[in-house]
Amino acid sequence: MIVDKISYCDEPGYRVLDLRQDGVNCIPVLGFSDFLAIRQGPDFHYHPGCMEFCLCLKGNLIFDTIDKEYPFMPWHVFVSAPHEPHHLRNNPSGLMVYRILFKIPKPGQRILGLDSRGSEWLARSLTHLPKRLFASTTEVRAAFGRLFDIYDNIGRKSPSRRVKMRAAATDLLIALIDAARRTPSKASEKINEIAKRIRDAPDAEYPIKDLAKECEVAVSTFANDFKLAKGLPLHAYLLNCRINKAKKLLLHSKRTVTAIGQELRFYSTQHFAKTFKRIIGVNPHEYRTKHQIQGDADDAE
Repeated sequence: MIVDKISYCDEPGYRVLDLRQDGVNCIPVLGFSDFLAIRQGPDFHYHPGCMEFCLCLKGNLIFDTIDKEYPFMPWHVFVSAPHEPHHLRNNPSGLMVYRILFKIPKPGQRILGLDSRGSEWLARSLTHLPKRLFASTTEVRAAFGRLFDIYDNIGRKSPSRRVKMRAAATDLLIALIDAARRTPSKASEKINEIAKRIRDAPDAEYPIKDLAKECEVAVSTFANDFKLAKGLPLHAYLLNCRINKAKKLLLHSKRTVTAIGQELRFYSTQHFAKTFKRIIGVNPHEYRTKHQIQGDADDAE
């Protein structure tokens, strides 16, 4: 298993910044990725002594751990624990992600200018979150943006830089704790049930009028609520679930690409192949061949 070695970089579309030089001793990485081209996902890796918090702004992603996969949709946060192997399965074009590494303080160590009790509470709260995948809030997204704004626009010699950076970092960490602890509303619970139904049976039809009626709201209200809860419009969410189902069928069945596309209600084989390549980066035939070759190589070892 690979230990993730930090390589700092500050280029358009790819930023890996060290906030420790600005007095934020518990955040060795503030990152931003905006990939305009498809990239191969990294190998399984871990961050010794650090928790990683990733906020998806755009893209259809999947985080893998050793025993589970986590669909990672826009406006959602994924948390990985120290020494837990994980990786982002693919980096599709259009991916946009914020992330931080939070270095867990040693007992008695003070962080962010807090006293020992405040430092202990913050560290304990972050290392004992009730969920590892959860919807972000406007506070989380704003705090990420504020950190970058301070980094870029307040000079290093300014007496306010360290103060504002610590305050923004504290706001972000507290916002992450609050978002993870937030109790879903009844409307959110209903949308989560519908989303699970779509993930379990993406080959079915889901007329938005029927779903809105099920939730006892207008179609426009349901559409807005679904996008807020899942980070994607209903159609895009359903499409992603169909592509994920297609990947499993390509690898674990002998059905033809045409049959799989028809089963998942694509208009034509060409429509299925074009959509699959846009999201995954290769067409269905290439995906099946590539992963079958990898599987044969693994079996031979």
